[in-house]
Amino acid sequence: MTEALIEDRNYRNPSAGVTAAATLGVLGSLSALFAWGWFFRSMLSLPLDSNGKHAYQAHPVSFFAIALVPPLLIALGIRTSMGLFQLRPWARRGALLWAALALLFSSFVIAFHPYETFVIRDEFVSSEVSFKQLLAVSFVIFTFPVAAWCLLYFTRKRVIAQFSEPNSVGVSESSQG
Repeated sequence: MTEALIEDRNYRNPSAGVTAAATLGVLGSLSALFAWGWFFRSMLSLPLDSNGKHAYQAHPVSFFAIALVPPLLIALGIRTSMGLFQLRPWARRGALLWAALALLFSSFVIAFHPYETFVIRDEFVSSEVSFKQLLAVSFVIFTFPVAAWCLLYFTRKRVIAQFSEPNSVGVSESSQG
């Protein structure tokens, strides 16, 4: 009886790497939530356009997409991170999917905008161009190494074994007999 409890999923502890990945996922998701909230709040306080409409009245579909999609993705990131803490197999696959997509988007930024990503301009440029360059550089600096680490770490045999279903001898014997 005690052996079955020890082998139970609820009593297994995640490794330090899985705990670090889950913690990073939660902290990254919460940071993204605060950044989205700041952006969304500033979008709500934009002045009226020339027709006297607010941004959400002038562009309802875009506004709805900006209001709905980021919080859903953030909630998905938090749920996946909690699944990593609980060693759920779907959470490992979700982390691998996130890492692959982040690595792909970071590679696209590097491939299609290498000058804006790695070279700081000497001449004065507008604040909008500087902000876009800062976003590109920060996106690559933060996501590329984390995504590469996640892809390498979550495909290791020892990590895959942590997320695999435990062999419950008592359950299989009782279901057969």
